[in-house]
Amino acid sequence: MRKPWQPQQPRNWWLRNPAYRRYMLREATALPLLLYTLLLLAGIVQFSRGEAAFATWLSWLQTPAGLLLQGIALAAALLHAVTWVALVPKILVIDSDRLRIDPRHVLRAHQLGALAGNLGLIVATLWLLWPTGGA
Repeated sequence: MRKPWQPQQPRNWWLRNPAYRRYMLREATALPLLLYTLLLLAGIVQFSRGEAAFATWLSWLQTPAGLLLQGIALAAALLHAVTWVALVPKILVIDSDRLRIDPRHVLRAHQLGALAGNLGLIVATLWLLWPTGGA
């Protein structure tokens, strides 16, 4: 049996095309978000260990390293969200004999959905943190 042909792909294949570079940057946003998720899981573990351990974890979040990690995670999340919403009209194409929706309308609908979701989270958070609300 013959060995199948496998073309050699250089490691820097994605550097040749700007679209591939943007794709790799968007995919790389998963790494800071993974680290931030692990940081939050560490907070849950510290919370289960007691008040002193959780207070120590909270104080670490206010150090320059903690603030840097949180800032990088926020920037990665925003970049990922913006680029993902911009891709939606290219992925979700609604075009048939009976129905055709302009990609601009799909984009606007997703932008409004993202805005409404974020505003809902902000309102819910403020309501829960308000002295008379929540509990």
